Amino acid sequence: MVDVQDLAVVDVHCHPFLDRGEVTTEEFVDLTAFGGGSRSYLEEAGVAFTEEIRAELQRGKRNTLYFRRMVRDLAAFFGVAPDPDAVVAARNAAAAVDYRDYVARLYADAGLTTMVMDFGFPQPGLDLGTVRSQLPVDIVPVYRIEPLIADLLQADVGWGEFARRYDAAIAGALTTGGFKGVKSIIAYRTGLEVSPLSRTPDQGLQALDAVRRGLGGGATKKLRDHLLCRALELCIEHDAPMQIHTGMGDFEVNLPLCRPAFLMDLLRFPAYRGCRVLLVHGGYPYHREAAYMAHVLPRVYCDVSEGIPFAGPGARSIFAEVLEMAPLSKVVYGSDGYTLPEINFTSAKLAKQALGQVLQDLVTGGFLDDAEARDAARMILAENARALYRLD
Repeated sequence: MVDVQDLAVVDVHCHPFLDRGEVTTEEFVDLTAFGGGSRSYLEEAGVAFTEEIRAELQRGKRNTLYFRRMVRDLAAFFGVAPDPDAVVAARNAAAAVDYRDYVARLYADAGLTTMVMDFGFPQPGLDLGTVRSQLPVDIVPVYRIEPLIADLLQADVGWGEFARRYDAAIAGALTTGGFKGVKSIIAYRTGLEVSPLSRTPDQGLQALDAVRRGLGGGATKKLRDHLLCRALELCIEHDAPMQIHTGMGDFEVNLPLCRPAFLMDLLRFPAYRGCRVLLVHGGYPYHREAAYMAHVLPRVYCDVSEGIPFAGPGARSIFAEVLEMAPLSKVVYGSDGYTLPEINFTSAKLAKQALGQVLQDLVTGGFLDDAEARDAARMILAENARALYRLD
């Protein structure tokens, strides 16, 4: 295996969090599990959240291979038995003494130096300054457009003022707000099949009018498609990258509409070719599509977050399959970590192991030599992200 353990890591996609204080083992399982929202999801359907159901959900979460790997990573870090209760007791003790110091030691063990954070989740949004004060790594904030759209839809304004406020908010975030990029989760709302012709101002005006009058007929999709196009144009104007959610997510995702290939017409349209676009999550399980798009579209990049770490042992195949087509300079590492620092930690550890294995396979197969493999690891783990976000 190519040794990459000493290399620095930039987590190109994750979410902000604050010190939650002491957590129980059950809370730790719930907070670090993929998807989340199990309780509210069931209660919204009228299912009573009994102790039996709680035990059933806990059993499922504890038996994911990702969670078992995280417990082992943390057990090795703390020098305790690979048991959730022992691990949680050790993390609570360390965090109680000095949370920032605990996270510093945790991230240093994984080589994690920088985190690119989508501040659109959780809501209400967390304060950037407070997050930075608690986390001992560089925090690079990204501005999500969906909370802005929700606020503007609540405002009693016509299209002209709606569009002005929308443009001003994004421009302000990128100029004076300290944000280094923009993010959209339109995949969750109306899917990724967005026509580049949606950019016409008339579509925005007509769609908002139809939404205001409750006419339906796809008006909400037409409005969101137009606003995505405008966000891409603003990113070009301000030389900032655009993150677009693709592929897997929580239970709300309509997975067939989240395929990266739906974005092909939009991203190869002349008006948008100049935008640096990051296909978040690499479209997993459609990550080969994202890799192909990163190959043929000059400013499109593919990240591997969420599939890594939550697909657990799939991390190796994700890297291998993405690198079948995507250039080494167009692949970036991310975790989609949230709520607790331990997710980002184990994700970085897993990514290094999987990437080292895949690069060794490429050396053995005659695609790279040893030095090129180390260079490729540096690029994927940190340098590509630093170049994408102009961090240097």
